[in-house]
Amino acid sequence: MSGTHANPSAVLRDPDIPRKETFLRLISEYQEALRRLAAVYVIDSRDREDLVQEIAVALWQAIPKFRGESSERTWLYRIAHNTAITAAAKLWRRGRAESSLDDLPDPPAVSTQGDAQLIRSQKHAWLIAAIRELAPVDRQIVTLHLEELSYREIQEITGMSEGAIATRLSRIRDRLAAQIQKQEAQPL
Repeated sequence: MSGTHANPSAVLRDPDIPRKETFLRLISEYQEALRRLAAVYVIDSRDREDLVQEIAVALWQAIPKFRGESSERTWLYRIAHNTAITAAAKLWRRGRAESSLDDLPDPPAVSTQGDAQLIRSQKHAWLIAAIRELAPVDRQIVTLHLEELSYREIQEITGMSEGAIATRLSRIRDRLAAQIQKQEAQPL
């Protein structure tokens, strides 16, 4: 890519930049965020990889339709979340939704890392598990917030008002904190 465009959204709409080049740039730039998003919606690692692929297909199909009415990032997250919600619902209907945490990565061994790292790793696993238990709209809001999208960007993706988003995030934080505290109180 030439790099002559300062605005990524303008690059996305530029008819002189091939669709493939735009797609590869978007996947490269947002790949880790898309993987994190998939991990929140789908437990099984194979299903997560399938979901990332489904998001990529949806993104490829949507590139020609981008009108620039929102930022590139907001547009991409809207596509990704809509695809994730649909895929998670299909998995649930097929009975493949899992309730166990078997597929989460094992925490690092104490012998190779300190106790603080082990505790952070365990809390991270509990947080992911608690987020997975949220209703889809709450899961979407908290995931977008954790990806550091502004309330305005979340509003553009969800259609909810910024005030409603702030209220829901406050309630979600309280629920997640309570879930983690409950996990911490249980003996290992």
